[in-house]
Amino acid sequence: MSWRSKSYEELPALSVRGEELRRSLRVVTLAWMYGIVWMSCISGSHVKIFARMLGFNNFHFGLLTAMPYVATVGQLFAAILIERSGLKKYQFVECGTIHRLLWLGLALIPLLLPVPSGMAVTAMLVIMGTSWFANALATPAIMTWLGDLVPKRIRGRYFANRFMYARPIQITVVLALGVVLNLFIDTDLPETRQAQPMLMWVICIIFAVAAVFGVADILLFRKVREVMRPVSRPRDPDEVFHFDAPRPAWWNLPGAALYTGRFFRAAVSQLVVQPLQDRVFRNYVAYGTTLAFAVSVPGWFFWRNATENLGFSPLGANFLFLVVSPVLGLIGAKWWGKALDRWGRRPVLIVASMGTWLSVLPWFLATRYTPSPRFLIDAVNAAAGAVAGWFGVQGYVFWTPDVPLGAYLVAAFASVFGGIAWTGVQLAQNNVILGFSDGQGRSKYIAASSVLISMGGILGGLFGGGVAQLLEMLAGSWGQTRLDIGPLHWNQWHATFAISFVTRLLAVLWLVHMPDPGAATTRAMIRHVSVNVYNAVSTMLFYPLRVFGWGRGEDPE
Repeated sequence: MSWRSKSYEELPALSVRGEELRRSLRVVTLAWMYGIVWMSCISGSHVKIFARMLGFNNFHFGLLTAMPYVATVGQLFAAILIERSGLKKYQFVECGTIHRLLWLGLALIPLLLPVPSGMAVTAMLVIMGTSWFANALATPAIMTWLGDLVPKRIRGRYFANRFMYARPIQITVVLALGVVLNLFIDTDLPETRQAQPMLMWVICIIFAVAAVFGVADILLFRKVREVMRPVSRPRDPDEVFHFDAPRPAWWNLPGAALYTGRFFRAAVSQLVVQPLQDRVFRNYVAYGTTLAFAVSVPGWFFWRNATENLGFSPLGANFLFLVVSPVLGLIGAKWWGKALDRWGRRPVLIVASMGTWLSVLPWFLATRYTPSPRFLIDAVNAAAGAVAGWFGVQGYVFWTPDVPLGAYLVAAFASVFGGIAWTGVQLAQNNVILGFSDGQGRSKYIAASSVLISMGGILGGLFGGGVAQLLEMLAGSWGQTRLDIGPLHWNQWHATFAISFVTRLLAVLWLVHMPDPGAATTRAMIRHVSVNVYNAVSTMLFYPLRVFGWGRGEDPE
């Protein structure tokens, strides 16, 4: 049965309002509660450990980072399907379900293939690539659908609130995963299946749980009615994509190859090149491409640097990347949502992007030998020992003197800046994409932006993996694995951090002249925020003077 017939069994609405709209928005929010569990289970230190057990090297990690970007070419075909049928619901449900279920295949790799081996590495990359390709087919459908469903006047606040509701669940799941991994991992043994077989099976179970929750997220959308937004003129399927070349017979292989080439060329021309004629779209895509490159160059090397170089435990790394950052994002999400509704998308993108640029700096300063505050270690051990004493455990030590607490505190600053800033970037980008989805032929803008931005991610992942692998090989031939500059110790992963630091700043330049009708200036936003911060701080600092009247009644002479 086709997507069209399935959708029309439920009678898509021209609009959803009142109680039905509120119910639909609650279902969308509830679905993301399951989705955030899936997202937490497919990201974290256990993914890095699993990949290392399969035999990944630096270049393979670069490919893993680039894989979601490579798969976004599928959004071109998704846009054609949406614009020719006008339907989104079952395209999203079916492709999204495939995307999530493939994580079960990832969990089966150790059962079916030798580990470590090139076959296992290839299998993981192929499964991940297929999964992300299915996700690429689903993304334009859900973004266009939500663009029709969520009223424009509340988009910023709605998505900010949905973001906030999901964060406590994410934090709980991440901490639970970290505790479980710490119970089964032995840091004194290498991260291999032979050395730690139980750890691999625990990670496989985590992937299976992720698949279950991920599918539940997608299937909840069956309860939401599809919205067919009315247009001012009849829908013309050829407006978005026109291709009328005669299809050759199936046995005519040369003709089929020529037909495929012409179809692909027409798709790229009409779905990628034509949207670039829009100045707003062009500036946004240039910004997004540069930022995607900057993010994917280091990619998984932040995790590897934290666990393999700085010595963080899986629980510590998960807490740093997946708890500290989301908590700060949770605190700032509501403010970012209000800022988007008040000042517009461009100033929020500029300010938030500058925050992501600053978040890279602490990683250059953190080393395994960064001095740790002894008083903090003693205080935590005293508290942990007191709690352990209630259970009859004497002399319990939570942190040993060699714990890399100093490096952890430095890295925490990066997570603080990153958590707040990336929340603003994600919410602003979401509003930009939904803005593109407001017109006729809108899904091609969503698909084109994803495909073009993915080029930066692909190049960044390959470039970052190649740089790290090359520097590791050169370091091995030179007999020197790191560069020491005073108290700082840098390795091949820090080179990718430096590239990311520079390109994040370059990305902001594309936003300076990006048109955003109705948006305030960045200077006005910064001035308003600065005045409010100054007033709040000065009130706290000078409150005692007002209470006690210090200086009152004194003769100035």
